[in-house]
Amino acid sequence: MMPLTRFFLPALALISLIFPNQVAIAQQRQSPSTNVVAVYTYADVADLTLASSMVMLVKIKSAKALKKDLAAGVAPNRQRFVVSGDVLSLIRGQEGIDPKISYIIDLQRNAQGKAEKIAGRNFIVFAVPGQRGAIRLVGPDSQIPDSPEAQTMVRRILAEVLKPGAPPKITSISSAFSTDGSLPGESETQLFLESDDQRPVSITVKREQERPVTWQVAVGETVDDGSGPPRRSTLLWYRLACSLPAALPEYLFEDRSAEAKSAIIRDYTVVLEGLGPCKRLRT
Repeated sequence: MMPLTRFFLPALALISLIFPNQVAIAQQRQSPSTNVVAVYTYADVADLTLASSMVMLVKIKSAKALKKDLAAGVAPNRQRFVVSGDVLSLIRGQEGIDPKISYIIDLQRNAQGKAEKIAGRNFIVFAVPGQRGAIRLVGPDSQIPDSPEAQTMVRRILAEVLKPGAPPKITSISSAFSTDGSLPGESETQLFLESDDQRPVSITVKREQERPVTWQVAVGETVDDGSGPPRRSTLLWYRLACSLPAALPEYLFEDRSAEAKSAIIRDYTVVLEGLGPCKRLRT
């Protein structure tokens, strides 16, 4: 890694070091007193965590503003900085990372036109490796204020991701079927989902006489414990709630009767209502 004394190079050299392909910008929207859990949802933090090969707790040592010729494309209400900091702990990533890191960030200006001061504060940073000691942030707001709640949420998401048999990313719905039971009012609907790691994922909705409607999720050969939707703010919930479409695609009904189509749509609505919305507050 290059020494920090060499990081602040002339304009063209700086851009070539930190922006090998594209500018990586991060926004800082919270004040020091803001509770990150109150302004970021589980889905927001999961998005950032899953996109990052490096998640680290960083103490900001300095944030030096770039001149306008090095800040092309910055929004009028923001200002671009080169940030240097010390890695206090590595939450995700390969051990042995240099304890001193640098990256680019755009900070929002306040009503007086001043950017928030972040030097001396701790942040959880979501990134991928850059070049020669720099890191590249994964999104425009991939630095969030450190707090016990934020750390707990990030570590819980990572624990679920690294657990054997963790739910995969859902890419599409491949097929859907509905069959009547032996008694009036009984039925079973099955939805088969495609995933990024080719593991089969299915949802089964059952209706029985004088009983509430129940549904279960199976990932591979593993069926979610108990009936009903997955617990909210878990990886399985996130994979479903944040990936399933609001309406089923028409190709699923090409060979289905009108009655079967109606039953599938009805039971899919049960699934969506059980999951609840995938709320995101990031812009």
